[in-house]
Amino acid sequence: MDEYESQFATINPQQPLKLLTDWVQEAKDLGIAEPDAMNLATVDRAGNPHNRMVLMRHINDREIGFFTNLESNKASEIFATQRTSSTLWWPQLGRQVRIEGTAIEMPRDMVEEYYQSRPRNSQLSAWASKQSTELVSMERLHQEFRKYEAKFSNKKVPTPIFWGGFTILVDKIEYWYGKPFRLHERIILSKEENNWSKTRIYP
Repeated sequence: MDEYESQFATINPQQPLKLLTDWVQEAKDLGIAEPDAMNLATVDRAGNPHNRMVLMRHINDREIGFFTNLESNKASEIFATQRTSSTLWWPQLGRQVRIEGTAIEMPRDMVEEYYQSRPRNSQLSAWASKQSTELVSMERLHQEFRKYEAKFSNKKVPTPIFWGGFTILVDKIEYWYGKPFRLHERIILSKEENNWSKTRIYP
C-alpha cells in the first residue's frame, strides 16, 4: 500500500458505524481476545469523570449498547447525565475508535433476550452481585452465589429487575489507524441535524 493512501477513502459518513462493525468482526475472525471490549467513561453529578471496561454487546446503524447492573455506579452516572464517551482499541491491528453519545436505558425485551443467552453461571452471578456496593469478603460473594444456585436449582434463572442495559445514540465517532513514524490517520464523523459530516484531523 502506498504510504499516502487513505484507509478511509471509501468511508460513508451516512453509515457512521459500519466501519466499527467491520473492525469488530475482523478482530473476532482473527481470534483477538475480547474484540468488543470498550472503555466506557461517564460523569457524575459533581462533574467527576469515571471510566471502566465493559463489553459492547449491541450495535446497529446509529447506536451501540452494553449490559450492566442498573444499581451500579456507572448506571447512576448515566441516569444523572446521559452523556458517555467510549474507546475501543485493537493494538494488534493498530486501530482505535472513539465514540461519544447519549445513553438511555435499554428496552426490556432486548435485556431479556441477551440475559437468557448468557451461560447459567453468569446469570447466577448477576443475582449474587450487588455491584459497586461494599463487599466484606470474597467468601460472602460465593455464599451469595451458592444461595441463588440453590434457589434456582432445576429452574430457569429469571432476569433480575435490577439488571439491564443501555443503548448509546452516537453523535460523534473517530476512527484512528496507526501508521509508521506517528503519521497516523484520523477521521471524525459528526452528527449535524439530519446528516453526518466527515473531517480529517492531524494525528
